[in-house]
Amino acid sequence: MFGAVKALVEAGGGSLANVVKITTYVTDVRYRLDFRVVRDEVFGPKGPASTMVQVASLSHPDYMIEVEALAVV
Repeated sequence: MFGAVKALVEAGGGSLANVVKITTYVTDVRYRLDFRVVRDEVFGPKGPASTMVQVASLSHPDYMIEVEALAVV
């Protein structure tokens, strides 16, 4: 899930440590605990600021989660 974020930040000369904010869109807020495990594996327990928003749907009917990341490089 965070592979694309990592690749884009590294392409700009940074690392995941440069990610300062994550906004996560989910179709069901019950995914938050599973997402938290993955986020903590990537960023550690003191990761970037984050917001989770439940939405009715995403750009494809099969999508359940979308992540937007802001990095300062």
